[in-house]
Amino acid sequence: WDKQNIPEQCPLPMKPSDIKYGKALLEEDFVRRNPKWYAELEAMLSSKVKAEIQALSSYGFQYLTETYLPRKLKERDWI
Repeated sequence: WDKQNIPEQCPLPMKPSDIKYGKALLEEDFVRRNPKWYAELEAMLSSKVKAEIQALSSYGFQYLTETYLPRKLKERDWI
């Protein structure tokens, strides 16, 4: 959570459908080929907590386009 600067009040409990989808993603070849993605998904499934991208809107509507997305692209940090 710290790396993404997600506000403390924003994480949500995962629904059964989220857990099912997360487990299915762990079986995908493109996820298995990327240990970082695999570890992130495992951690999310283990914690049973998620955050929607809308959680970042608490920083203002321009945060996503001016800060978050450029950083993700620069660091090549996405799933």
